[in-house]
Amino acid sequence: MDVLDTGDKADGVRSSADLPRLGLLVEWAKKARLVRVVKGRLCAVAKARPVPADPLRLWLRAFDACFELRQALIGARSGWHVESMLFDVYEDVLEDVLNTLYSLPFPMPWPRLRDTVHLAYRSSFQLDGGSDLRHRMWFEHADRDLRTVLDLLDDLGAIERDRGMADPVFLDVDLSDAGPELPADMPPELAELLGVEGAATDPAARERADARREELTAGPVELIRLTELGTRAVRQRLLAVGRDAPLVGELAQAPAAGLLGVLAEDYPPDAARAELAGWITARGEREAALRQLTDAVRAMTFRTRAQAMLDVLLAALPDGEGERLLRTLRRDTRLAPLSLNALAHRELLSPEDMTDAEQLLVLAESLLQLVELAGGGDGAEEMLRAQGPQARDALDSAHPDRAGLDELRQLAARALGTHGARIGRARKARRPSGKSGRKRRR
Repeated sequence: MDVLDTGDKADGVRSSADLPRLGLLVEWAKKARLVRVVKGRLCAVAKARPVPADPLRLWLRAFDACFELRQALIGARSGWHVESMLFDVYEDVLEDVLNTLYSLPFPMPWPRLRDTVHLAYRSSFQLDGGSDLRHRMWFEHADRDLRTVLDLLDDLGAIERDRGMADPVFLDVDLSDAGPELPADMPPELAELLGVEGAATDPAARERADARREELTAGPVELIRLTELGTRAVRQRLLAVGRDAPLVGELAQAPAAGLLGVLAEDYPPDAARAELAGWITARGEREAALRQLTDAVRAMTFRTRAQAMLDVLLAALPDGEGERLLRTLRRDTRLAPLSLNALAHRELLSPEDMTDAEQLLVLAESLLQLVELAGGGDGAEEMLRAQGPQARDALDSAHPDRAGLDELRQLAARALGTHGARIGRARKARRPSGKSGRKRRR
């Protein structure tokens, strides 16, 4: 055991069951298809002989084998023991934990990771009406097994753990962009975990949520993040199943439109900032690079897509440069509606700061995007009916998308009536003198 350096204690050993670390390593090598048992003897797999000569290939194979180590790692050691909840959902939880770490720009504090996995248990198991003490024991058992898994990943070099203060993003989760339906349909446990205001009315639930927040703010906590090797391995797994897995730096030579589109759809904020900075640096001249980016937005025919691309510039350019750029674009005939809409949505521009003409542009832009999302037809007409007079006001704007306004006018004619659409075109026309202005009966 001293030569193998497995960490097992050799004193008093009577069988392989007394050497759990050695047993794990042997099972690991078998799952990695490096060795196999032939007539009771452990033999090297012939096809795998080149693998140990390539350290990266060997490491990646060992990483993939982690997903098959459920029994060896956290299985019951005897008939006197039972497996934890993690045992039944081991592969799914391991996948989710690694994907979550991959997606985060900050190290994840252990309390948040633990509580997120608890939520997976609640959605996977029908917990009975037993006592809170019994449930707590179940969760603690699963937590110990999860730590065993993290120890394995740490020893492998896939993750690194440190102690420090949790990033403020983990203290409160803002669901304001998730849509109005989400909180209503959200399971109570998720609402409690995320601290959605008003979602958990049970005083005990609120007490638990406060305890979690206290745990994160009282002092340094364990912080967990992927290493570079771990990041590479998780990305390969994501790509293998057809999922998007952006890696900062891979878009340095992408065209401007492609860059902004991918950043809008697939990148978290910090990664988007880093990717955009690298793309601009690769172009050499900053002003020319920014012109390429704004020209890409200008050339986009789909308004919702163009809005998302411009929003990326607002959020990802450093030191307020995005806001300054969009304020400059207020004078750009083509991009003014999009820039005004973005600034207003981020509350960087209030209605009082806009002229009447600009307010009409924002109104028209919002309606055009809603119609685009609705795909025209009955859905768009119903949306316009809900807007009422506002839809008519938008038709008076100087919005540059004249084809879009014509479509909006036709939809308004059907949704609000022909008279309402005609008002949209000539609402400011003065009535002939001597007329009462009363509507005629039809």
